[in-house]
Parts: sequence; C-alpha cells; structure tokens
Amino acid sequence: MVTGDNVKTAKAIAVECGILGSFADATEPYIIEGKTFRALSDGQREEIVERIL
Repeated sequence: MVTGDNVKTAKAIAVECGILGSFADATEPYIIEGKTFRALSDGQREEIVERIL
C-alpha cells in the first residue's frame, strides 16, 4: 500500500477496513509513504513493487 497519509494512520484504517488482519501485519516495504516511494530509484521501485499490499 502506498499512502499519502501517515503510515500508522494508513495501517489503522487498513485494519479497520479488513485489508490487513492486524496492525503488525505490514511494515515497509509492504506499506510505504508516497514521498518515500517517489524518492526511490526506478530499480528500487521495481524491486519492492511486487511486495506492496
């Protein structure tokens, strides 16, 4: 999941909506802030894009 919001807020909403089973289910790179994702090189993005929820 790429979020423009705070990662903790995004996780909490994802748990509440049933996207995640629990708050601990996802960490970077599975959930990543948009600004962090944009700062990655194209190669780095390609490496993690398959793992993003």
